[in-house]
Amino acid sequence: KHFHEWREAPHSFLWLHGIPGAGKTILCSTIIEELSIHCSSNPSLTIAFFYFDFTNKDTFSNAVIRSLIKQLSVQCMSIPPTLESLFSKNGQDGTDRDPGQEDLMSTFKIIIRSFQAIYLVFDALDECPERSSFLKVLREVHDWKLDTLHLLATSRKEGDIQKALGGLVSHEVPMDKCLVDGDIQVYVSRRVVEDIEFRMCSAGEKEMVMTTLMQARFRWVVCQLDALCKCKTPAALKKALTCLPKTLNETYDRILAAIDEDDKQGALGLLKWLAFSFDTLSLDQAVDVIATDPDAIDEPLFDLSRPLWDPQDILTICSSLVTITFPEDSSNKSDIDHHDDRVLSTEAGEIRLAHFSVREYLISEHLRTSTTLSCYHFNEKIAHVCIVKTCLAYLLQFDQDNGMNSNTARSYPLSPYAAYQWMDHAGWDPAGDWDDLHGLIMTLLEPTSSVYVNWIWLYCRRDPRA
Repeated sequence: KHFHEWREAPHSFLWLHGIPGAGKTILCSTIIEELSIHCSSNPSLTIAFFYFDFTNKDTFSNAVIRSLIKQLSVQCMSIPPTLESLFSKNGQDGTDRDPGQEDLMSTFKIIIRSFQAIYLVFDALDECPERSSFLKVLREVHDWKLDTLHLLATSRKEGDIQKALGGLVSHEVPMDKCLVDGDIQVYVSRRVVEDIEFRMCSAGEKEMVMTTLMQARFRWVVCQLDALCKCKTPAALKKALTCLPKTLNETYDRILAAIDEDDKQGALGLLKWLAFSFDTLSLDQAVDVIATDPDAIDEPLFDLSRPLWDPQDILTICSSLVTITFPEDSSNKSDIDHHDDRVLSTEAGEIRLAHFSVREYLISEHLRTSTTLSCYHFNEKIAHVCIVKTCLAYLLQFDQDNGMNSNTARSYPLSPYAAYQWMDHAGWDPAGDWDDLHGLIMTLLEPTSSVYVNWIWLYCRRDPRA
């Protein structure tokens, strides 16, 4: 009801808010699909959308506006004159300047006015890294008072968002479980039927799984299915169904508790990287993070014998805490290429924390005060120190004269990030106590060393302007 009223009302703004893991992004995707169908039969109707993601630290307001302009422009019958004008002003003379926000907003407004109705959808405002800045942009767009414009946003119900949207929202919808019950039912049914891990379960056992999981939050359901599919016998499945964790925190507790002792150090280091690295890690880079031990004493800091045989074993170690995605056009995700005795993935998958709630859990008071799992707790500074130490330890292996070239660099996928970003991580808290990094930094910066020369080569390769 609220959705259809919002879709038809002039100058409307719908805010859908709910608790972590409630399924807001899933519902938002359903809404986008529904609006796309609604607009498909009439070229004067259009939709543009943006998914905010806490793992993308470069999502600035101008980047969002540029994305929306691009989406709308390709739906126009021809290139909008205002877009050509923007290009002439900023790029035609060869300077390739980024247009300023004022010019972007002016272009955006003119393009919006060319449609009979336009729907703008923003998912996860609470994950926007420049939240206050973008909320001002959202208010400015709303203040254009265009009857043809319909705004929709999802987020948690956090104070600053609620305050910023005050007076803008025409339709407010608290995220009730019944809104996604149908989606949860479809998701659970599909996984139980299609996942190879459930192939040996009887019809009755599959029904038992579906019945047990139907009445819960989406994120919790995903984690339970990931755990249940590991059951090897009907008895184990039935036992697991009777003692499911009640909350997300309890679910994450169980995942950490199940990590083997031999994998703990690598898992913790990787989780720190995924929580606070500046770029999304490729699967190959994640393997090298695990293989680097910045605290090693009588062994190499980077050990070629430590990388995982199968990079996707990261999913086995960290389970539902992480997710791996591959390019949509990847025809064979298991293809590998042997290069310089390293096993590199030819289809560069990306790895990230599976949900915003995972990072919140890892830095939470709940985990810090755990009697058995507090070793997995960290804060932002601890994570940045770990990332700097790993980057430096990784770079210190390049100690051969003339040892760095394009082929060598390709064999070490973490090298571009390590060379270019370690200083940014070290500069995150310039007033902090970085004594434990001093020795590594001074070793790297010895100007007559091969390590220093190779680092400069890598740095300049990443940024030719350097």
